[in-house]
Amino acid sequence: MRGHFAPPFWVCVCVCVCVSGDRLEERRRGSRELYLCSPAGHSCEKIPVPREKKARSMKERRASQKLSSKSIMDPNQNVKCKIVVVGDSQCGKTALLHVFAKDCFPENYVPTVFENYTASFEIDTQRIELSLWDTSGSPYYDNVRPLSYPDSDAVLICFDVSRPETLDSVLKKWKGEIQEFCPNTKMLLVGCKSDLRTDVSTLVELSNHRQTPVSYDQGANMAKQIGAATYIECSALQSENSVRDIFHVATLACVNKTNKNVKRNKSQRATKRISHMPSRPELSAVATDLRKDKAKSCTVM
Repeated sequence: MRGHFAPPFWVCVCVCVCVSGDRLEERRRGSRELYLCSPAGHSCEKIPVPREKKARSMKERRASQKLSSKSIMDPNQNVKCKIVVVGDSQCGKTALLHVFAKDCFPENYVPTVFENYTASFEIDTQRIELSLWDTSGSPYYDNVRPLSYPDSDAVLICFDVSRPETLDSVLKKWKGEIQEFCPNTKMLLVGCKSDLRTDVSTLVELSNHRQTPVSYDQGANMAKQIGAATYIECSALQSENSVRDIFHVATLACVNKTNKNVKRNKSQRATKRISHMPSRPELSAVATDLRKDKAKSCTVM
């Protein structure tokens, strides 16, 4: 210890400091160098000063965000897709989901308000977990149903092949509702109950009203009219393969893939067995449509 305290010295940044009789000074105004000097000024020791981080430009920040986004797309991570199913009441939505997720056809009709199902696929070793939302087509729930749309990756618009009025609703009601609440979400048009197209009792009933079942061409034309990614039909009662095809195509639409090597995996509420997606002729045209859409869209899964 020294016998006396040296008087304080002023630094050019107007801060008075006293460090064991030495003084801290900045040699040049605005410089980034500080020196610790003795009271007599005979010796000075340079003190390193950490530099401030330079503010990044908007271009640099965007480039960094792009790199971060790429690093997030880890092939080992599970990809989650949300698919919402809509359509008129009793058009076959619940049977479609029930057969796919539970492997059984519902014998008794129970009106749906809202219900969720889960299932999973693998595409190119990438696990895709599906969250399937069943909604009510009743007008009583028109104000509640839009709560299902946020964050959806695809919407399946269903209609009943044996009820032409349900196809009319696709254009009159469902297209507008989807464009209002999730305009950037991919739409797929699904014709349900295709087995009834040749059912005798159904044909007789329709003929009494001077109607005929909806043809495949009518469904395909409606899909083009509303801007759907594709049109595909199924029979939940007679063909489980056609049901799996629906979600095969929907999954491809969600992740913008055209690879058909999709297999079904175990899930909490899905089937216990592992089955492979069949290769059907109409899926070739579907994959081509999705490949064209990929160039126009920028989806994130």
